[in-house]
Amino acid sequence: MNKIIIFYGSNREFNKKIPRDSRNLTDVVMELDSDNKNMIVHIPELQKENNETKTEKEKLKVANFVINSDEYSGVREHVIINFANFIAKMDIQNMYIQNPPIHISEQLHRIYDDKNIIQEIKQPYNGITKTIIQQFYNGYDDKIIGQEIAKMKVLQALYPLMDNKQKKPMVILFYGDSGIGKTETAHYLAELLDGKLMRKQFSMYQNNQFGTYLFGGSYGEGSFAKDLLDRDSNVILLDEFDKANPVFHSAFYQLFDEGVYEDQNYKVNLDYAIIICTSNYKTESEIKEQLGTPIFNRFDAVIHFEDLSDEAKEKIARNFIQETIEKYKEDTIEMDENILLRLQKSVIGYSNAREIKHLIQNTFSLYAIRKLCLNDVKSESSD
Repeated sequence: MNKIIIFYGSNREFNKKIPRDSRNLTDVVMELDSDNKNMIVHIPELQKENNETKTEKEKLKVANFVINSDEYSGVREHVIINFANFIAKMDIQNMYIQNPPIHISEQLHRIYDDKNIIQEIKQPYNGITKTIIQQFYNGYDDKIIGQEIAKMKVLQALYPLMDNKQKKPMVILFYGDSGIGKTETAHYLAELLDGKLMRKQFSMYQNNQFGTYLFGGSYGEGSFAKDLLDRDSNVILLDEFDKANPVFHSAFYQLFDEGVYEDQNYKVNLDYAIIICTSNYKTESEIKEQLGTPIFNRFDAVIHFEDLSDEAKEKIARNFIQETIEKYKEDTIEMDENILLRLQKSVIGYSNAREIKHLIQNTFSLYAIRKLCLNDVKSESSD
């Protein structure tokens, strides 16, 4: 073995590190399994031939052995638990391994540390800078409408992270009605940091599933720690955090306090990360009562997103109308200005951006269908 690269980070960045000419774990396991199944039966008259064949196939030669993090779930567990024995069957020149489970990384260090061939690389994530603060301030109101107060509070929360002054993750709770900008704010922040938001919808998990997901199960099952390792940016959204059963809150204590998360298979460090939790609660007192003081006190900032004003609703409607007109311009859908104005005014009775978007989309669709069908009827009549 010439070198071992242990990489911690996303697929996007890992793929930049690996050579084009390589073999992956799945491919190699299949070949070794196939060789084992096709072993020649040893009978006396063929003994010499068989010994020669066994010697020739004793070691599988692999110039560049690559293991992606999504491959661990596709192999039998004994390959991971006995990883040292598994790679001993091969003659490997270079190994590139992404986000290995604890079992694998410990075995590699135990065998190769004294040979000085292991290099650990951690993906560098873009962090909060003065420029990012300014971009967020200047661009936020065009992306998220009607949340000027929340914008300033988010900036206040982010400031301690600027230029890596604070290593501990910034843990923020967004609360308020649905569809008014909480999730969009997280997306916008990840966009400014040139990464894809890691979003986990906690309402999707039932209690038994959630326990396995948080604390780790078999390598073939989903894992919160592994998802954190695979993340593409340092902005993490735990959507509907309040839907998690309070019995699981203790799993987040060390993560929120120190930026360290570990289950039975993986360990991850989230230095300088931004962890955003969302909730539909209306008041801080309601949050404290429902979530409990131990977890509530671990939020560095608790930020309320206001209900949308009538002015904000109309502005959202104007933006959606323009987007929809642009979207359907090839269909030559032209609505009368009076209809568009009435549509814009009608959204005042709605409570959030999702409802407004659905109203506008459905209105345009209905208008387009009527125009299409009416034209078809006229065309058939003229024929």
